[in-house]
Amino acid sequence: MTSVDSTVGYGEIGPRICVTPPYYALGDLLSPEPGLTSATVPVQSPTGRQAPVVGIAEAGRHLAILGLCAAATTNPSTKRHYYLAHRGVGRMFPRVDPATRLIGTASAQMTGRNRAEAQTELRDPQGNLVAQMDVEYLVMSVPVFRRMMGPARAPDATEPANPYAAPAPLVDVAADAHSATAKLAVEAAMCRGHFDGFPALPVSVAGYAAFALFDHVLEKAAGPGARWQPGMFRLRADNLATAGETCTVDVEPSAPAEPDAHPQAFTGTIRSGDREIFSIDVDYTVV
Repeated sequence: MTSVDSTVGYGEIGPRICVTPPYYALGDLLSPEPGLTSATVPVQSPTGRQAPVVGIAEAGRHLAILGLCAAATTNPSTKRHYYLAHRGVGRMFPRVDPATRLIGTASAQMTGRNRAEAQTELRDPQGNLVAQMDVEYLVMSVPVFRRMMGPARAPDATEPANPYAAPAPLVDVAADAHSATAKLAVEAAMCRGHFDGFPALPVSVAGYAAFALFDHVLEKAAGPGARWQPGMFRLRADNLATAGETCTVDVEPSAPAEPDAHPQAFTGTIRSGDREIFSIDVDYTVV
């Protein structure tokens, strides 16, 4: 009997998903069977005052993409679909040895015609856990997504090569030891690969903005050398902000979900006008 290797890679999965390089940055993507994926994960983005080897936003970016790749292998349709990260619950683990490349795995399934979910994790080369995240996606066909988005508001950017290696460009920052607010102008350059033809603020960039703003609060509260170790986090992404919009970023203290593990928490929120684009609650400890 001849065995059949069912493993597929980016060549087969890439045309089915909504993100492209440079937002998509996974290496050696493999799916040994429908619903399972693995890949190497680069560390590209600044972590700011976060203590882990990779920041929450970047870990979430790569894991959400790995999860949607896994979900795409279970979609009965092999046509391109948009997998919009809608809800997420995750956890960051204490810093291990520095690394520039990590290893991600995901299992996923379609939970309905227009929904999917994934369970993902990120480890260092020695096998230590770096991050875990469960993600829920809204799944849309190309025609449905285009009807939702309407005409593209800005052309796709061609530079910089990797906008995700730069800090979030916050302006009008006002911060004290408890809360902060700032503005974030959404530009096509910060949306490269998300999404082609309809540049929209990635969830991870919204996260970068919230965490960069929280760093200002931490500096006011604990001094210029303070760092923070994140624990459990819960995110929500209900709308898309497209290139040309200006968002308000707010950070305020909140109650930790797991106070025995991390005694403090904050909520970061991104709004465009009266629409909430993104919100994240993060437990943390000052280190």
